Amino acid sequence: MPKRIDFMIAGVQKGGTTSLDAYLRQHPDISMAKKKEVHFFDKRPPTGIRPLDYAIYHRQFHWAEQARGVKLGEATPILTWWTGAMERLWQYNPDIKVIMLLRDPVERAWSHFRMDKRLQREGETFSNAIRTERERARRSLPKQDRERSQVSRGFYAHQVRNLKRLFPDEQLLFLRSEDLSTSAQPELDKVTDFLGVSRFAFAEEPRHNSATDGETMPADDRALLEESYRLDAEETRRLLGWDQGPWSV
Repeated sequence: MPKRIDFMIAGVQKGGTTSLDAYLRQHPDISMAKKKEVHFFDKRPPTGIRPLDYAIYHRQFHWAEQARGVKLGEATPILTWWTGAMERLWQYNPDIKVIMLLRDPVERAWSHFRMDKRLQREGETFSNAIRTERERARRSLPKQDRERSQVSRGFYAHQVRNLKRLFPDEQLLFLRSEDLSTSAQPELDKVTDFLGVSRFAFAEEPRHNSATDGETMPADDRALLEESYRLDAEETRRLLGWDQGPWSV
């Protein structure tokens, strides 16, 4: 059996994956990649028949740890959204366990935009960005546009369906970002149970990558996003057996 990592935090961006990655680094029986977001499976595969070079990927992990029963994993939250990435992950290890954090899609889009603004990757206003995303993203066709995706990444239903198509339910764990943020320990207990390691009293992590400027989303933009996401959010919850909970749609 070739060496393979044990689990992947595969989604979603601005859903709390940095916090989850940081929490899991506290656990003595979990070893995360040397860096968050290795971005191996969302890269364009090589042309021809040459397979992906997993040796490059494996440089990010401490393999001696796995030999003593430690679980190896990483977090690259674009994977559930990026076309072909989960299929490549399945080819790498069809037995891998996959964690997906889902956040209220309206709030996720707002957080994504504000991050892009801080990083100077977005020159539009939020109102213009969410209304022109599809047109602006066409610049990258036929590929996906990683940057012009503040709205599109919040359509979760097809991402969940694809995960369920590729992996059996016992290899999938879906969590609400809001639950991890407000009451982390019960959610982390779910994660450790899922990974097959002992429960652990995690020290509280500070909020990672959160904006501090206090800016609020314009009401008309919120209304537009709520209408845009409503049916998809309902379908996502149906697939997961969730109620609406803290989500706005």
